[in-house]
Amino acid sequence: MNNYTINDIESLSFKDGVRKRIAMYLGSADMQGVYNAIQEIISNSVDEYYMGYGNRIEVGLGPNNMVVITDKGRGVPFGIREDGSNVLVDIFSKAHTGGKFNDKVYNSVAGLNGIGAKATCLSSFKFNVSVVREGRHAIASWEKGELISYKEEDWDNKEVHGTSIQFAPDPEVFNVEPIDIKFEELCKRCKNLSYLTKGLTFSLENSMTGERVEYCATNGLIDLIKDNVSDSVHQTPIYFEMEDGEEHIEVALQWTHGKERGFTFTNGLYHSEGGTSQTGLKTAITNFMKKQIKSGMDGDMARTGLVYAVSCKTPNPSFANQTKTKINNTSLRGLAQRATTQALGNFKNIYPNEFEKILTFLLKEKKAEEAAQRARKQVLEATKDIEKNQKKKVFSSDKLKDAEFLGQDSILLIVEGNSAAGAMASARDVKKYGILGIRGKIINCLAHPEEKIFENEEIKLLLSAMNIVPGKYDSKKLRYGKIAICTDADSDGYHIGLLIMSALRYLAPQFLEEGRLCWLRSPLYVVHNKKNSYYFTDEEFNAARGKIKGEVKRAKGLGGLNAEEAHESMFTEEYQRLDILYPNAESLSLLEDLMGTDVEPRRNFIFSNIDFSTIRE
Repeated sequence: MNNYTINDIESLSFKDGVRKRIAMYLGSADMQGVYNAIQEIISNSVDEYYMGYGNRIEVGLGPNNMVVITDKGRGVPFGIREDGSNVLVDIFSKAHTGGKFNDKVYNSVAGLNGIGAKATCLSSFKFNVSVVREGRHAIASWEKGELISYKEEDWDNKEVHGTSIQFAPDPEVFNVEPIDIKFEELCKRCKNLSYLTKGLTFSLENSMTGERVEYCATNGLIDLIKDNVSDSVHQTPIYFEMEDGEEHIEVALQWTHGKERGFTFTNGLYHSEGGTSQTGLKTAITNFMKKQIKSGMDGDMARTGLVYAVSCKTPNPSFANQTKTKINNTSLRGLAQRATTQALGNFKNIYPNEFEKILTFLLKEKKAEEAAQRARKQVLEATKDIEKNQKKKVFSSDKLKDAEFLGQDSILLIVEGNSAAGAMASARDVKKYGILGIRGKIINCLAHPEEKIFENEEIKLLLSAMNIVPGKYDSKKLRYGKIAICTDADSDGYHIGLLIMSALRYLAPQFLEEGRLCWLRSPLYVVHNKKNSYYFTDEEFNAARGKIKGEVKRAKGLGGLNAEEAHESMFTEEYQRLDILYPNAESLSLLEDLMGTDVEPRRNFIFSNIDFSTIRE
């Protein structure tokens, strides 16, 4: 047993505490922590802008992960106080030192604890500060948290002011190898900040590639909404701002045909977990829409497809933790609720037609959700029926001819109609191959609602024949180890194959991922001579022209083959063409484009792959 005594108690300096436990100060010790360190410095520059100083922040990325952030603010105060302490050095390396502990110098800022910039400094391999303020210039440098130099000097141009900070995160501090700061990530963060700071320009440069980017959102949150909306329900974004004492709020809303997304900010800081202002906004939307649609509209339904942004400024923000992922001020909940209610009311009065579009959309979505609930009930009932069919022969159907031995080594053949089923029934190995005849075309599962899918008899029969239970897929319980599409080699046959693939993509995607869907190709040409018979696809026949002599027969599908031809061409080792259809991400995306409800991707595919000049009338 290890003894635990007073000699085991350590007292770390602030510097050592930061370097050994950086996650306590920056939220994590990985790349997220690195980006948070950068964010802390940028936030200080943004705070200067909030206070009315400087309209431009420059962010540079250089070799060895060196970051440079320069603003045109007042410049960080510096000098030696009466007690002999160095103000600039203390600001960046001494705990709880700064000008943000009261509202005399700063209000409505993100950082109030005086920790973030210090954590960045002490966790850096190199950290340099250059300040121009009131005709004086000061430079301070640290290496691995240790101050190595400091100097002050006069500055000729008293009109110039601001702060420039250069630093590189220390690999000894952050638990990531190698540290690799992405220019794209810096751009994304600065772009988001630009939405909250109308008139503030973020200028970014990657010195290694020469890439330069600038962001300046002239319309603030409205630009944020527009940049994140592609398929809107209404044309005009909903926007409102309000002040209550020292607190200020902006709200922007737009309903879309996509998914709900939200952006919550306080004093320019993004909260990934939302908080009280987000709660107030959601409550207001729910209450307002319930009054407009008096038919059981809940909060989630009222926010269907909503893209929203709420940005607050307050002199005393309260965060859930040092990483500031959630805002806790109770006053902001009420402020957000009042502002959002006012925003919706104003929009309804000023843009009645646009507001009516929102109501129509929400009512339609409500009906769709109710239909989906009914569908889920149907799925549950269908699932119960399918689960009863876990034994070998628990149901009968004139469309299904089971194999004698079911399991992982067996294959279910999907064929078109009675004639094809008859031909294959005589030609197959009855021990291994089962046959399911499809009459007509099965429903497109990627383009129809669930309640329609599970009303389709062909779908229900396919699931039962395979013992595939939607939502409860288990490869060990499959009646057949594989499915082989065995349709005619024409457009109708290919279409049926795509419909089967679409059904499995929607109902049992794991089945496709496991490589269990196959294509058993039938011959289009049969050549008989006195010695042998030969079977060809189109490509094979064209290649063999003139090499093989005999009577040529053009097969008009499986129904055009006699039992001997069907057996020899499709079930013998010499001629069987059984290919696994193992779709990758690209082919699955194409499948959804071609078989889905969205017309535009299908149109683009057609016009990109067909030369219409070759088509004759």
